[in-house]
Amino acid sequence: MTTVRRALALSFLERYFSIVLALGSGMVLARLLTPEQIGMYSVTLAVIGLAQVLREFGVGSYLIQQKDLNDDHVRTAFGLALAMGFTLAVVIYAIAPWVARFYSAPEMAGLMRIVALNFIILPFCSISLSLLRRAMEFKNLLYVNLTALSIGTAVTLSLAWAGYGPTSMAVGAVLGNVTTGFCAWLARGRPPLLRPGWKEWRAVLNFGGQSAAVGIVASIAIDINDLIIGKVLGFAPVAILSRAQGMANLVHRDFMAAVRSVALPSFARAHRDGENLEHAFIQATAYLTAVAWPIYVLMAIYPLEIIRLMFGVQWDSAASLVPLFCIAGSIATLTSIVPSLLIAAGRMDLVTWFELTMQPLRIILTVSAVLIWRSIEAAAVAYLVSATLALPVLLMVKNRAIRTSWKSL
Repeated sequence: MTTVRRALALSFLERYFSIVLALGSGMVLARLLTPEQIGMYSVTLAVIGLAQVLREFGVGSYLIQQKDLNDDHVRTAFGLALAMGFTLAVVIYAIAPWVARFYSAPEMAGLMRIVALNFIILPFCSISLSLLRRAMEFKNLLYVNLTALSIGTAVTLSLAWAGYGPTSMAVGAVLGNVTTGFCAWLARGRPPLLRPGWKEWRAVLNFGGQSAAVGIVASIAIDINDLIIGKVLGFAPVAILSRAQGMANLVHRDFMAAVRSVALPSFARAHRDGENLEHAFIQATAYLTAVAWPIYVLMAIYPLEIIRLMFGVQWDSAASLVPLFCIAGSIATLTSIVPSLLIAAGRMDLVTWFELTMQPLRIILTVSAVLIWRSIEAAAVAYLVSATLALPVLLMVKNRAIRTSWKSL
């Protein structure tokens, strides 16, 4: 338990510094770039979201949860990640002009080609980061991630100040990932460079195939707001909705990321040691809600004041949407670590079933709402409805693998 608490403390420390840097850079970028420019970059990331999922192919989670990890597993995971990364980079580079024409935004082609470089770089990052997480070396992860984030942020702000528009965010992301790969390699003691292999390809593909299927539908569901609104309503509404959702994501994405990065390796270790996973789940959920719910309440009561303080008056229209995303986030807090729990217990099949069932429903709700009402408010309501429906379903799915202590929960 001491190891887990120390890991959580280091993970939270990393996330707090990351949030401060992200908030600071976001406040500056909101004044240096227009909603149109930020919306264009958001849509660009949404377009390549599926490729990002395919690139990852679940190799990180596979390395963390694998009981008897050996060099062949690691080399196979690296080989698969490398092959996927290079292939997807070429595809994105080739289709960039067509995507730019579809959105009537020539600048998007250049953005996509810059972002495509990440697919070549990230395989060298993901393996080292996953092995550090498996070993629960969160002190080293703290140094790696904060160094990379600081360099990426500095590059982004410098280029934005110099007038490079959305290109500044793309270049900053690429250089941040280069830094991550190099620092993660140093943190692991400068081991010999990995050689790709394929000996354990069946095991990796079995896990990765399910993970990729989950990731694809989840990515579509997450990015559908940007994709459909960018086409139907334009780039500026995309930025407004993203800014409102970003407020709630400070908790659901950034705060929860600190927990999830520890949850999977700690649950996996507990499962290998035969410990009670339900007790760990109940305790973690209690901690999460105790911290997250008061923050959501504060943001829901004072959305306009917080939006103006952080981003300026040009983003006022995002304030009315913040409470809807806060309610959705507070509901999702109750089950946010269930997927990590199930993966650690070796039940990736249940996670796959849930995601392939609920995420298409979320996509249908979002697309229907935007096309029928043609407003970003409708998209926010659809997000809330989908979060509400997902809560009982995910708890029932969990109960099939790990019996839920309903009274304790």
